[in-house]
Amino acid sequence: MSHVCLSAIKALMPKISLTAVWAAFAVASAAGAAPVAGAATVKVGGPAAGVAPTSAEQGFLGMSTSLTQITDLSGPTSDPDTPFDHVVTSLSPGAPPVLRLGGVATDDSWWPIPGVKEKYLARLTPRWAGEVKAMLTAMGAKAILGINLESGSPRLAGTEVNAFDKLIGPSLIDAFELGNEPEFFPVALPTGHPPHDYPFKIRHYGMQFAKIASALGDVPLAGPASGAPHWLAHLGTLLDEMHTPVKLVTIHAYPIKSCSPSAHPTVSDLFARSSIQGLAATIRGYVRTAAAHGKPLRVDEFNAVTCGGENGVSNSFGEALWALNVLPALWRAGVQGVNMQTVKDRGLPGGGGNHVIAATRAGAAWHISVQPEYYGLRAFADAAPAGSRLLSISHPGVAGIYQFATRTPNDSEHVVLTNVGSTARTVSVRARGTHGPGSVSLLSARSLTATSGATLGGQQISARTGQLSGSPRTTSINRSAGGAYKVAVPADAAAILTLS
Repeated sequence: MSHVCLSAIKALMPKISLTAVWAAFAVASAAGAAPVAGAATVKVGGPAAGVAPTSAEQGFLGMSTSLTQITDLSGPTSDPDTPFDHVVTSLSPGAPPVLRLGGVATDDSWWPIPGVKEKYLARLTPRWAGEVKAMLTAMGAKAILGINLESGSPRLAGTEVNAFDKLIGPSLIDAFELGNEPEFFPVALPTGHPPHDYPFKIRHYGMQFAKIASALGDVPLAGPASGAPHWLAHLGTLLDEMHTPVKLVTIHAYPIKSCSPSAHPTVSDLFARSSIQGLAATIRGYVRTAAAHGKPLRVDEFNAVTCGGENGVSNSFGEALWALNVLPALWRAGVQGVNMQTVKDRGLPGGGGNHVIAATRAGAAWHISVQPEYYGLRAFADAAPAGSRLLSISHPGVAGIYQFATRTPNDSEHVVLTNVGSTARTVSVRARGTHGPGSVSLLSARSLTATSGATLGGQQISARTGQLSGSPRTTSINRSAGGAYKVAVPADAAAILTLS
């Protein structure tokens, strides 16, 4: 579910053309001068205190989708969707990707049991399991698999786990996640109880979780897979009431609500404090609670807007810049990793805008398409491959500028500067220990509201390969006599400075 979103911090304004911006950027960078007003300075230091490097054992950034929709993306074993493999593995350079397969289908599906009839649940089959196994094997990935909890049936859950272990294989399964968003499970409250008696519902959920878990035996479990603030405020109690140690604490997070007809989120809501800094601060509290129970926490269903997303927001370039900057904020908050949600439009209230990746079979080949948000995810992944460290960096003191810096295992440093203001800015970057030239690439589109045309370093994702294609576009930049790299950041874009 989602956190309360605050009012927008700026109104959208007309933008200058990207062609003109790039030309001014290239000339000014080569000259080492600021092409526009509004200069600011950031200082890059050593590793950020208290922030662990990204793991080499599993990817920090992965994808989340429906248990029953994944094979629409991955393709059959006889005709695998290789472009889809590429767009997913590119988000986890240097480490095995983690895919979370669950969502509403977790409690709306089952593995059929001989002699048992169930007309409401979608059927999972050996063919489905074979396709998931082939996909995970091709990617070198592991999966968090949703297991039906809402039914309350140990037999149903046990049949699912046994089938997954047999047909997919334990080596490809990171954890079994019992249930999805249990805050929505129907619970019969005793007479006289208020309708929102969360402690009672949490105890009921805990007993159900414990009953199922005890029947499953010694298997890796994850939970509670909740996204409701009124439940997660009691996360410690939730973990206690489950009565069974989990391998991984999982939560869901969407900072912007779009589940009612009166909700009208806008692109500017993406950059409200509650959508990045406030969200990370809240999740930091959950991380500490999980750590007090000796467990890591993963946000295994995440995106900006609830209820499938909002067309015009979720599929806008603004969400690419939001994703690029919220991910380091969650990294700093201590999460083990993040799985971005991509789902098909199923007649959801907001129009189903959270469809980050789409796949179609055309002619003799698979074709992949991605929303602009994917480019923000890819830019983050490129700046923070496995084993990278988050560096300390000062704030430029200019409204509308976001910044973070990383050091990769090969000792390259990336300084990422995002400008969601209406005016191009020049930012002076002072990075200790670096003296040689650097290179700058842009994450850009026509505007924050653009729903197509996003590029990363001048490249776009090929529909046929799922990889970046086209000639990379970078600009060399020298350190000035004053010891700074002067980086021009166009309005509504991000500039990525790479230093060796």
